[in-house]
Amino acid sequence: MAERVLLAQTSFLGDVVLTTAFARALQSADAEVELWWLVRPQAVPLLEPTYGSERVLAFDKYGVDAGPVGLARMAGRLRSIGFAKAYGIQRSLRTASLLALAGIPLRVGYAGSAGAWLYHRRVPRRGSHALDRLLALLEGDPGTASGLPEFLPHLDVDPVADRRVERRLAEAGAGREEEPIVVAPGSAWATKEWPAESFAEAAARLARPGLDRIVVLGTTADTAKAHLMRKVIEREADVAMIDATGGTSIADAIAWLARARLVLANDSAPAHIAASFGRPLVSVFGPTVPAQGFAPLGPLVRIVGKPLGCRPCSRHGGARCPIDTHECMVGLGVSEVVAAGRDLLAPKRGRDAEAG
Repeated sequence: MAERVLLAQTSFLGDVVLTTAFARALQSADAEVELWWLVRPQAVPLLEPTYGSERVLAFDKYGVDAGPVGLARMAGRLRSIGFAKAYGIQRSLRTASLLALAGIPLRVGYAGSAGAWLYHRRVPRRGSHALDRLLALLEGDPGTASGLPEFLPHLDVDPVADRRVERRLAEAGAGREEEPIVVAPGSAWATKEWPAESFAEAAARLARPGLDRIVVLGTTADTAKAHLMRKVIEREADVAMIDATGGTSIADAIAWLARARLVLANDSAPAHIAASFGRPLVSVFGPTVPAQGFAPLGPLVRIVGKPLGCRPCSRHGGARCPIDTHECMVGLGVSEVVAAGRDLLAPKRGRDAEAG
């Protein structure tokens, strides 16, 4: 029977995407290992197409699994599965306690974590990017002594969700293989949001009139942004827009991003998802900076931000600008994003011209 190994990563969606690179490295070191995941319920659709529904466990730490009772119930579930090893990706006491309560015989975590004393192997957290810090957890594992090949994050698309996106494109008069420009103007943190009007203007300037469609992606909280963006796009260009905010599931959002010709997004989960598929991506950074180590990874990623002495002002972002100017976002011009997008699209346009 293959050794069952648990990756406990119940942080944000973007962090889960980055952790898929760690999972690939771990699988490369030991092809026989059976990887399981413990994630927030929202992150389950990210991983199910690759690992299957059985091996992706939802831990609703702020909902039904909150508190000591929820922790004990989840620990019992993990114990019943019978893991040989677990990696505590986060530095929280809750994660360390859960893995210890589950009685997992080999637990690996960071030396500086709140529950470090509950891990059998404690690894210093070092490196300039989150992926470097993740790979540090493999130190001392069999098969890693001579080093590992470098892996980038990678996701797979749910085929059912992909068919739904195909139908949506067909309803809009597009071909099944059409690659839209996808814009994700939202974020879990208000200060990370570039103005929706700016996103719309940038997308309109990057789109090919009569050829491209612009898809606006987001939650119900982003629907008002989509309505505003439609007005700007209709004013600026002869380009059709598809509003995929509101009722779009995470699985469908992944399918949209996987087929995009170009993605424009904030420092947010859609940026990481797009990068995991190798899609050309322009990601707008404001209160955060790539030097903090959480930027999306990939050869077709461009990060755009306004140089300011007040950046970064936080690790994740916030509800409001600490100095009440939000200059990092409102002061960033559309031209910078358009230039980055054109730089990404230029090689593709060249290949399209040659093919034609």
